[in-house]
Amino acid sequence: MTKTTWTAIALAVTLLSPPALAQDIDLEGVAMGDAPDVQQLAGEWMQAYNQADAETLGALYTEDARLYIHGQPSLRGRDAIVDYWAADMSEANPLTVMTVTDPVQGYDMVLVHGNYSVIERDTGLPLGQGRFAHIWVLDTDGEWRLDRDLWNQPSTVGDNPYRF
Repeated sequence: MTKTTWTAIALAVTLLSPPALAQDIDLEGVAMGDAPDVQQLAGEWMQAYNQADAETLGALYTEDARLYIHGQPSLRGRDAIVDYWAADMSEANPLTVMTVTDPVQGYDMVLVHGNYSVIERDTGLPLGQGRFAHIWVLDTDGEWRLDRDLWNQPSTVGDNPYRF
């Protein structure tokens, strides 16, 4: 899929789902310059996941977040997402690396997407790779929370696993 396709999918998911942004959020005093560093947001997710810290990872999500994993049923709600990632962390001792390639920053929403790869921590064997898209929203407490989490593990085309 192209960058445009990923953006369209992420925006469609946001528009077709009851958004977390429907809450009353006090944005007084928040300026566009207060937008988060997108690689830092990805880094917070990676750090919690790679430390197998499901509690910290769960705190990054909104209460009503959604998780979409390629080829699996979607999950709704922080608790279901934490359970999923906790189970995932316990398999094969994974280490995930995410590289942001295409951020889109709004006033109270940030779309972060890019490439990811997962390796087995002890052997270095590859476990997966693909594209991710995160939609972070400014929560009522003034913190950035992950509201929509999408992971795609594409089929390899030729010798380029990132070509869709």
